[in-house]
This record gives sequence, structure tokens and C-alpha cells, in this order.
Amino acid sequence: MSAYELVLASSCDECSRLEDYLSVMAEREGYSRTFLAELQLVAKEAFVNAVRHGNRGRKMAVVTLRFEMRVERGARELLMEVSDSGSGFALHALGDPTHKSRVHRSSGRGVFFMRTFADIIGQECGSAGCTLRLLMRPF
Repeated sequence: MSAYELVLASSCDECSRLEDYLSVMAEREGYSRTFLAELQLVAKEAFVNAVRHGNRGRKMAVVTLRFEMRVERGARELLMEVSDSGSGFALHALGDPTHKSRVHRSSGRGVFFMRTFADIIGQECGSAGCTLRLLMRPF
């Protein structure tokens, strides 16, 4: 089992650092290019949500990403935790972005993309911020 942690400033300008970090991690773990692309999409969407909705754009805040590789019942799993320093967002109150009333909106698809490639297994919010937990199966 291996674990990684990355702390980024609460700015979308940090997305390239996140992608570079994930590329190095994926190489060390032996992930396929296709899985890396999915991982980068999920992590970027979770990071951007933490910046915009959790930290509400506060530049002094941070976003912490933790990745834990483990084996469960003979299969590899990647647990990802994305923690903001703010109030998070109402995960279960989000509408369906594919509904005809929302399909033309320019935002609101991040969680939809995350759910396409990962299982959202939990969200915890407290006085120090919110943590979104996702599970992916590397290949």
C-alpha cells in the first residue's frame, strides 16, 4: 500500500501542478494512460469544486488531496480524498445536469463527470472544512 498527499493553493492556476503530480504518481504505480486521464479529470473536477464552492475563491485557503492505493479482495483500489478549508458544497442537493432544464448551462457538470469515473463514497464537513471521498479502480 502506498499513499501520497498534495497541498495546493486555492486557485485554479494550480491545476497544472495537480496534473503533473498525478502523472508522476501514475508512473510510479504503473497506471495505464487511460486510467491516468480519468484520474486527472476526476481529481481536477474535485479540486475546482473545492476551490470555487468550498473555499469560495479565498486565496489564502488551501486544498489538500490525499491518495491511498490499497488492495481489497485481490483488486487494486485508489481512495482519493479532497479537502477544502471552507464550507464545502451540498453534494446531494445537486440537480441532474442532463435534465432538459439544465443541459444548456455552462457549469454544473463536475460532479457528473466525477461520478462517471469514480464512486463518491462520502462527504464530511466540519469546522475545519469539508472532505470529499472518492474510490477508483486503477487499470
